[in-house]
Amino acid sequence: MLSEAGLVDITLDDFPERIKEAKHVVMGRLSELLELTTDIRERQSVAYSLGTLKKLEATLRVDAGRSIPGDPDASENEGI
Repeated sequence: MLSEAGLVDITLDDFPERIKEAKHVVMGRLSELLELTTDIRERQSVAYSLGTLKKLEATLRVDAGRSIPGDPDASENEGI
């Protein structure tokens, strides 16, 4: 999924946008898995990955002292 989201060999300036793209890919996969009644471990793994991406995104936002443009999650992650 990292290569699908473009998270291989990217510049530091592009990293926040790539994390956002990766979150969309992971959320899409999680949505597919939630429609199925099989493979609970994969669902848990994908959900964990999404949580990790959100934490990384919040850390980058705090470190950069700015929010990621166009991110609807920005307001809910403030204060993390």
